This record gives sequence, C-alpha cells and structure tokens, in this order.
Amino acid sequence: MDIIGTNSTYIIGIVAAIVVWLLSKMGIKNLDKAQIAAILTIILDIIQDIKTNPATKDMDDYSKKQLAVQRVEAALPQKKKKLINKVFGSIGGAIEYVFHNKKELSKLPKTAKVVI
Repeated sequence: MDIIGTNSTYIIGIVAAIVVWLLSKMGIKNLDKAQIAAILTIILDIIQDIKTNPATKDMDDYSKKQLAVQRVEAALPQKKKKLINKVFGSIGGAIEYVFHNKKELSKLPKTAKVVI
C-alpha cells in the first residue's frame, strides 16, 4: 500500500490517460472530409444567395446570419447537422467559418484538407 501512496500522482496520470484514450476511441469516429466539404459548399451557396437576393441583401448582418441558420437547418438532414456540430460546435459557427473563408472555400477541392 505504501507504493500506491507514494506513486499516486503517476498512477492517476496513467489512469487518466487511459480513460481519455478510451473515450476518444468510443466517441469520435473518423470525420469524412468530403462530407464536410460538401456541407460547407451548401452553406456557401446559401450565404451567397442571401447576399445577392434583392429581398435579403439590405438586411443587417445579424438578421442575415439568423436567416442563414434557418435555411441551413432546413437544408441539411439530421446526420449532417450532427457532423457540423462536432466539427464547428454549431451551425452558426459553421456559417461564421464559411463567411470569413469565402475565398478559400470557392477553391474547395484544394482546401478540403485544410477544413479539419
């Protein structure tokens, strides 16, 4: 018992590392970069439509983002929404990412490796 007491910090560290490794293996599957690239292309199309549509182009930025979130939620199936939530945290986060990286995403086959 004295060995466990004196080396408890090392034992706790090893146990914690094993637990984290097991959780990562059970909870996270390999993310398909092609699916993420396709989803980001859909989001980019929605953003460009909102930006160029005469009915929505004069809206303020917050309203445009809310409209984009609504359209993306309507356009994507639940499985793809979960994938977006894993990668970006939320649909709004994905929209922000696409909005700030429009130029890079227009050349998507080259940047598909950079997304994750």
